[in-house]
Amino acid sequence: MAALQNALKKRSETASPAPGPVITKTTTASYKAPSRTGKTNLTAYLSQDYKRNMRLIQAKTGKSLQALIAESLNDLFTKYDVPTIDRE
Repeated sequence: MAALQNALKKRSETASPAPGPVITKTTTASYKAPSRTGKTNLTAYLSQDYKRNMRLIQAKTGKSLQALIAESLNDLFTKYDVPTIDRE
C-alpha cells in the first residue's frame, strides 16, 4: 500500500496543475445586417394554411414575402382607418 501511495505522490508532484474553469466573454452586442437597420421583427404563430396561401400569392405575383406582408398590413391599416406606411 505504501508503494502505491508513493507512486501517486510522485505523479501528482510532476503532473501539470489541473485546468481551472473556462471563462468565456459574453457580449451583449450582436451583428445586425445593414438592410435591417431601422427595422423591427414582427412575429406571429399561425396555422400552416396562412403560410401556404402566402406562398401561393408569392408564386403568382413574384413579390417577396416581406413585400406581401407589408401590403397585407397596409390593407389592414386602411380597414381600421389608421395611417398606412409608405413602402421603400
